[in-house]
Amino acid sequence: MLDLPLLQQERILCAITSAIKYQVPANILLAIAEKEGGKPSMIIANKNGTYDIGPKQFNSAYLFELRKHGIGQPM
Repeated sequence: MLDLPLLQQERILCAITSAIKYQVPANILLAIAEKEGGKPSMIIANKNGTYDIGPKQFNSAYLFELRKHGIGQPM
């Protein structure tokens, strides 16, 4: 991926892989990651007791539902 920083390369590769696996447009996944501004393994606590996870900052309140689709919390 030529001159892109490693983090951007990883984000693009992850988006493409996820887009194929879950049949979601890669550009949407990249837009979410860009807007949220998280990083891999990043966990941010919220005032309501939940936390936001990873590059796309998914809220932990959705983990139960996401697990039904084979999506788990990153290590």
